[in-house]
Amino acid sequence: MSIRVRHNAPNTLKFTALAEGHELPLDMPRPEGEGPDPHDYFDTALGGCKAMTLMVYARRKGLPLEAVDVEVVRDASEERRGVYRLTAKLTLHGGLSDAQIDELLGVAEKCPVHKLMTAVDVQVSTLIVRPA
Repeated sequence: MSIRVRHNAPNTLKFTALAEGHELPLDMPRPEGEGPDPHDYFDTALGGCKAMTLMVYARRKGLPLEAVDVEVVRDASEERRGVYRLTAKLTLHGGLSDAQIDELLGVAEKCPVHKLMTAVDVQVSTLIVRPA
């Protein structure tokens, strides 16, 4: 799978990413642009993965989880020093017991994107491709 990012117009910072046939706008945060910016998508990936992972797990286990809301709070105040903090606040809807909530918290902390961000050696290569 690949994601393509294209520049929308010269002399702007507006881009469009194409992922799985869906267009996603990319921009800079205010005051230079209107967002969302690449950091927003990074943070969104974590929140979305936690929500989807919990729903799939709950369905498979027959847990009474009706919906999941996730708020991802970013603290990038030390990013330049190598620390980027994300806090995922989960709101679980449904008649869940305390034990089921604890079980779901454990599952949320093991979602694939959480693992990717914290426990995997991600290697990035950058190549220059000349226009045809």
